[in-house]
Amino acid sequence: MSAGRGDFFAEMKEWAKVNVLWIAAHVINLSFGIIIYIFKILDGESGIPILPVVISMCIVFVHIFTYPIEALPAEGSTQDERKRIEDIRSRQRNKWMIFAYSFMLISLLLTFYPFINPLFSFVEKTSGQSGETVQQESTEQKPAKPDAGRYLKTLRERPIAVFVGCSLDPEAKTLLCPKPDTKPEDDAKKAQNPVSGTVGSAWVINIGGHIEQCTKDNDKDFGKSVTCQVKDGLLIPLYFIILALMGGSISLTRRLPELQKQAGFEHIATQQQPKLTQYEFREHLIFQMVQYISAPFLAILAYYLIEPGNITNSVVLAFTAGFASETILLMVRSIANKITPGSGEALQYGAIAGVITIQDAAAKKAEVFLTELPQIHSITDEQGFYVLSNIPVGEHSISVKSSDTEAILKKDTVKIERAQAIVKKNMTIAADDGGQK
Repeated sequence: MSAGRGDFFAEMKEWAKVNVLWIAAHVINLSFGIIIYIFKILDGESGIPILPVVISMCIVFVHIFTYPIEALPAEGSTQDERKRIEDIRSRQRNKWMIFAYSFMLISLLLTFYPFINPLFSFVEKTSGQSGETVQQESTEQKPAKPDAGRYLKTLRERPIAVFVGCSLDPEAKTLLCPKPDTKPEDDAKKAQNPVSGTVGSAWVINIGGHIEQCTKDNDKDFGKSVTCQVKDGLLIPLYFIILALMGGSISLTRRLPELQKQAGFEHIATQQQPKLTQYEFREHLIFQMVQYISAPFLAILAYYLIEPGNITNSVVLAFTAGFASETILLMVRSIANKITPGSGEALQYGAIAGVITIQDAAAKKAEVFLTELPQIHSITDEQGFYVLSNIPVGEHSISVKSSDTEAILKKDTVKIERAQAIVKKNMTIAADDGGQK
């Protein structure tokens, strides 16, 4: 038991030596988060600061995705050495997958942060009569109510903020603010006419818009009934962003297991699903996370290009933009490379199978591998049978190695003419073939 603990602490000590810079980065970020949290408490606010969480995710991302990939075993290496490297690569792929799923789940949780911890908790302390307009100058006119002016001033100081609001843009089809001189029955008629705009407000994300004023609605609970009128900038319903992220998360969840299967050693390559190398697997994972991040931005672009006139169209557009973000990015990348999607020829694969005999006897437990790609190998069974899969179309050199002496017994060439073809290649080793180089 003590020996096991000793090995564990020795491994942890060795890991700490290798990753000392990353540990220092996490410690600095944690200290930074604690300082922010203390200042928030002293300022009368509550909630966990999200900036250190984002920075921590960035540190982990750079750490695990820039860690060197173990080189493939050289020709002549033992089977144990190849197995060791394959295990290292498999653990590395698992770390990438864990980060990708964690990144998706944390991002989804952060979208609900404005509801879990309101950005302006001090608004709940604000008091006043219903229907009152909250303006920045109110701090001078009504010194007894300083929080009202502070609320609007704080919103104006934030280029990106989440609150209940409406748009002053007369061309807006949704979230259109009611005019102050209109009657309630006129607003009701306009709400039923999507052509001229739908009067209403909702939780929104304001990006760069100018907040004209904030008005208290007729509600006893003032802290939840402030509607801000926004001019210019981007004003997007919060549900639109959340639905886009959910669509992107479904697309990400669907693709990650497929990529993991294609990178596995047991995967048999096809034209539709070629085998992925360690570098290609990492590239695809990073691309999937990029498409997930881009989902809300593509949704915002679609929102202003299409301008949905009602809630139903908005929901469909938001989810579709998020789910199709991978396809959209692939099309953009294809256009940037001046090619059309699917115009490039995919790499084609086949297989080689046969029986190895030594002096008219089945070669048991002999190793057969591609000379130029030793990671593609097979061990013969009791009848000397072997199979090599995931081999690109073309001419290749195959070698046979003895399991006892590690000497190359024979080399030969074989050609795969077309995709998914299984080429039969039997090899007979004479007594004087031992030790061939």
